[in-house]
Amino acid sequence: MIALYHQFPEMREFCEEVVSCEVAENGCFKVILNNTAFYPTGGGQPCDLGTLNGCPVLDVSEEYEGAPIVHLVKSDAPLNGKVTGVIDRERRLDFMQQHSGQHLLSHCLYERFRSYSLGLHIGAADGYVDVVNDGSFTMTRELADEMEREVTAWIARNEPVRCFFPTDEELEHLPLRKKKDEHENLRVVCIGKDEAVACCGTHVATTGQVQMVHILSWNQSHGNLRIFFVAGQRAVNYALTRIGQADAVAKLFSCGIQDVLPMVEKTKNQVAELQRELGNAKKELAMGKLAQIAPISTEKGEIYVAELPGADDKTLKDGISALTKSHSKAICLLAAQAGEQFLLSMGLGKESTENAGTLLKGLLSVFGGKGGGRQDSAFGKSERFDAEEAKAILLSLLNA
Repeated sequence: MIALYHQFPEMREFCEEVVSCEVAENGCFKVILNNTAFYPTGGGQPCDLGTLNGCPVLDVSEEYEGAPIVHLVKSDAPLNGKVTGVIDRERRLDFMQQHSGQHLLSHCLYERFRSYSLGLHIGAADGYVDVVNDGSFTMTRELADEMEREVTAWIARNEPVRCFFPTDEELEHLPLRKKKDEHENLRVVCIGKDEAVACCGTHVATTGQVQMVHILSWNQSHGNLRIFFVAGQRAVNYALTRIGQADAVAKLFSCGIQDVLPMVEKTKNQVAELQRELGNAKKELAMGKLAQIAPISTEKGEIYVAELPGADDKTLKDGISALTKSHSKAICLLAAQAGEQFLLSMGLGKESTENAGTLLKGLLSVFGGKGGGRQDSAFGKSERFDAEEAKAILLSLLNA
């Protein structure tokens, strides 16, 4: 079988003979051709998709190197004889741009830090390349921008990209980034005169076709550096989206693009200040209502129950603390609505002989929810809450 995608990466339509066609599952057939231009999944690059005689090709795979390439075809009937294959042009070009863009990025990292590439993965939205990082450099946004500028220079030169199977003599004179593979039929991708690396993937004809490369992010992965990127039309779309977003934000602030960041920082500080003021106001309101609670006196202590609108966990705990410090036998239950649930906080004065966790679980069995705690304090969430009903439940639990 001849891998036409190696010899003719620009080929998008071809005619070849069916060698075998076996029934698969769900109305599909496993089709093997004598030659194919469909690239099988491998080398971090997804497979080509398209059609064979107008039938959708759902997957293309190669069990091991040199094995027949299998096309999973959705068809009502087996394929036989000579068939026409049509490759999804946009998908093929996209993967070619991602793969060639990764080679340029990897070359720049190798030239600067002698950092070898370990593996590539091209995903649906972005791709990543794993590179060796022995600690000799730290990836930063500034460094990523430098790498992008170097890649852009390669793109601007429109260097030729050559994919071929060199002879041993040719290999000796190639600037391979990695040690020579011992494989007998080594395929090499050369970009200009300075970049060469063994690779089985499909690539553009010149660096200009890569269009652009943008580094999205990076992280450590198994002791190495994983760099996420987009290239080609993906990178162009990414840039256009960000430009559109920046324009929209500038319009909202009625300012120029160059003033967006200062305006955002100013607004962020203003919002933070307003949030602090709102938090203080809510706390004052809660504490004001706390002071107005009329307790229920019992032989086992004074029962304080209230719902504090707008309170958060901390405010509820602070309220419990204030009540229990002032009243040594206090039995306190405070609640606040949080979305569709209620936060419940229960606390006991230091002389109380009751158990806050037990009392709260009794309440939650009626109001619906989960929670628990220690003898002196307990916390939970309920589906509903009613202060008057809660008082009645507590009196019932205390008298049980």
